[in-house]
Amino acid sequence: MAITADEITDYFLQNAQSSLTTPNTPSLCQAIIESWICMDAGNHVVIRGQIHNHPKYPSGTQLRTSPIQGYFCNGGRMYVNTNNSMYELGMPHQNFVGDYQLILSDNEDIYTEKLTYWGE
Repeated sequence: MAITADEITDYFLQNAQSSLTTPNTPSLCQAIIESWICMDAGNHVVIRGQIHNHPKYPSGTQLRTSPIQGYFCNGGRMYVNTNNSMYELGMPHQNFVGDYQLILSDNEDIYTEKLTYWGE
């Protein structure tokens, strides 16, 4: 059964710490996606937002993940897995759930801002 954007959104709302403070548990990965939006794209889901603490990208760079393969929470932190990467999800974008039209247009800019401050 394919993952949907609504499933990830609902799971985040039910399980992630709803605070701008750092959860007590250490993160399982370094990269955090902030001001993210979850999008259904045909038969898969992708996340688009600003990447922070990633060794390959400057902080605040717009990123679109490859298809999400799974998601889980640990200690108030939410994570998504792609084939080759794991990302922590910070605070979502105000629009939260989008549609595939947003990822088809690379010229479409989604206004994003950093909302979570994990021990900075």
